[in-house]
Amino acid sequence: MDILTLDYETYYADDYSLSNMTTEAYVRDPRFEVILCAVKINDTPAFWLLPERLQQFLDEEVNWAETTMLSQHAHFDGFILSHHYNRRPAFHLDTLSMARIIDGPKMKNGLEFLAPRHGFGMKGHAIHWAKGKHLADFNRAELPAYGAYSCNDAELEYQLAQKFLPQVTELQLKLIDLKIRMFTEPAFVGNVVLLDEAVRSEAARKAALLARCGYDKALFSSSDKFADILRAHGAEPEMKPGKNEMIYAFAKTDPAMQALLEDSNEEIRFLAETRLSVKSTIIETRAQRYLDCARRGPMPVYIKPYGTHTQRASAGDGMNWMNLTSVNKLRPEMTVIKRSIEAPEGCLIVSADSSQIQARLGNWLAGQDDVVQAFAEGRDVYSEFATKIYGRPVDRKKHPVDDFVAGQVGKISELSFIFQKGWYGAAADFLKGHLGAPPIQFTMQDATAMQVDISRFCNNPKKVELVDKMPSRLDLNDRLVHCAVTEGIVNMWRASHAKIAKTGGLWDTMEGVINAMIRGERVHFGPRGFLYTERDAIIAPSGARLNYSGLQRSDEGRASYWDGRARVEIYGGSLTNNVVQLLEQEIVGAQMLTIHEAGYKVATEAYDNVVCVMPEEFAQQGLDFMLATMKTRPAWGQDLPITAEGGIGKTWYAVKEG
Repeated sequence: MDILTLDYETYYADDYSLSNMTTEAYVRDPRFEVILCAVKINDTPAFWLLPERLQQFLDEEVNWAETTMLSQHAHFDGFILSHHYNRRPAFHLDTLSMARIIDGPKMKNGLEFLAPRHGFGMKGHAIHWAKGKHLADFNRAELPAYGAYSCNDAELEYQLAQKFLPQVTELQLKLIDLKIRMFTEPAFVGNVVLLDEAVRSEAARKAALLARCGYDKALFSSSDKFADILRAHGAEPEMKPGKNEMIYAFAKTDPAMQALLEDSNEEIRFLAETRLSVKSTIIETRAQRYLDCARRGPMPVYIKPYGTHTQRASAGDGMNWMNLTSVNKLRPEMTVIKRSIEAPEGCLIVSADSSQIQARLGNWLAGQDDVVQAFAEGRDVYSEFATKIYGRPVDRKKHPVDDFVAGQVGKISELSFIFQKGWYGAAADFLKGHLGAPPIQFTMQDATAMQVDISRFCNNPKKVELVDKMPSRLDLNDRLVHCAVTEGIVNMWRASHAKIAKTGGLWDTMEGVINAMIRGERVHFGPRGFLYTERDAIIAPSGARLNYSGLQRSDEGRASYWDGRARVEIYGGSLTNNVVQLLEQEIVGAQMLTIHEAGYKVATEAYDNVVCVMPEEFAQQGLDFMLATMKTRPAWGQDLPITAEGGIGKTWYAVKEG
């Protein structure tokens, strides 16, 4: 298959560029204009073409069914090709995505940084003097110079690809191609009427709030000025630790802000609501982006392949499609966007999730056989642990109202304690709301029900000192009770998950893995040793590397690595989290490719969720295939109990919520 490197140079200006617009908006804008394009066919020298000749070349001289397209930012170049030229390559190669795998997602991975970092020369500077120039504005000397600049980019991209390709796996390359196609070959359409109504009603609601209180919007946008407003109404705002100093606890999830929203003084409650409304731009700005996109045509889904250290994808381009999959009752403002994402006429949206995959993987890695068996039997592990905590039967599915809080406590425990969460962090998580749960405060009633003796905790001076410094709306006594109960839950979880938490358990194993990476030793670990170490890396079953560049331990014994921007501390629990996420990506990524290669249109994904768009008559067949695929165990984990659930709907919201 031929490799065709394309590097477009397009018109841009101060008010029209990728720095202040989404990629989709830029490419679809009426001002869009191709100035020229560099073309490189396999390893032959690059050449540049003007628009008319480029059109002929793309239409008549490329066999797209046998052509791999290479570019530095495939979302951009690929969308130009599909939207303006109606051409789609057989495969996409993207040096930017490959660089995230090899150098890390937090490194500066623009071509101007990548090329010299890997020893391939320098990117030119012609782009700077081309700002504001249409094709007609270039003189006879400038066009060849601009063409040479673009050809140099194409040569650098090809050289980088030749170096990168041996370092990435086939699975990784195929997933990059698939995620690029989610953008360049969009499947969703947007409900313009619904999105427009959402934008208008939110703007009207905010205007009404501001008119009622009589304050200027700017006063609510500033934390200092909003604090002054609260003081003028007799309420002293609370503070919390920031990065470098104490800041006001005005975030929506801060317990102090929750207290303001529940204040007995109606004026205080109203002012807090107004502050959150003014500061929250998710409807006015994000829905506006979705509305504008929907007006322009089918909605491209921008997802960054390998955008995180653990090789999971991440959101990008200002649209953040990935967190739309987690809409729940605690984020009702998001539902309007999810309701507006629809399948085209004659099609339906089909979604499948790999259920509780992180908890299943973590317990399986540790050999925590009782929990693994519970998952294999289809039991509700969250309710079962909540039953242990509360000393009474808990069934969050049969009794979703009465057992809601207890079920959430069980869920949070099983999903977060596996990564070595301690009582302090867990207590803060419960208070602010975690993993989709509302804020949860433990009281003396809970301590009695759970048979927690809080006196031992409260008589520990170090713990009391920590709790005293904990930012919270609660007074010290209430905080002490809450933290003592949380510690009791953490200790109960650790006692019941000995293969993870006790000496010689999974966390200790991971500390040994860290040491092996530092020494550069090959150490196999996990069931039957299917994972192994190299210097500064863990090798996954597919051959993918989980990198820890510059891994070392300090004199105090703390391990850390360089993530491209800063040193990041790593320990047994956090490495457990990293490995679980890596394996989750290995499993769900392979499943997603199987679905794609079976001919189903994968429209988006988010971690353990795969979403397709397919003709109505094939929807149930497609869902059955997706569920069967996502229940298939990987070759390296035939005893790993995985399962899946899914649904069908006309809108994305209706798939699971409707």
